[in-house]
Amino acid sequence: MWELYKKQPGFVLGFHGCDASVGEDVLGGHTKHLRPSNNEYDWLGSGIYFWEGNPARALEFAQQAASSSPQVSKGKIATP
Repeated sequence: MWELYKKQPGFVLGFHGCDASVGEDVLGGHTKHLRPSNNEYDWLGSGIYFWEGNPARALEFAQQAASSSPQVSKGKIATP
C-alpha cells in the first residue's frame, strides 16, 4: 500500500469551485486572497476548500452554488 505514495508528485493540484471572475483574478495575480468560509455548518471547519485533482467536482460545486441559496458560497456565482 505505501508504494503508491512513493509515486505521488511533489505538489498538489487543487481546484476551487467559484465564479469564473474570481478564478481569473486569482490566476491573473489581481488578487491573492480568497475569503475563508466560517459557518456553523462547515463540517470540515473554517477555511478555503479545494478538490484535489478533480476539476469536474469543483465545477459541479460552483454550478450547484449558482443555483442554490447564497449560504453555499461566500460570493455570488454567476458564471461557474
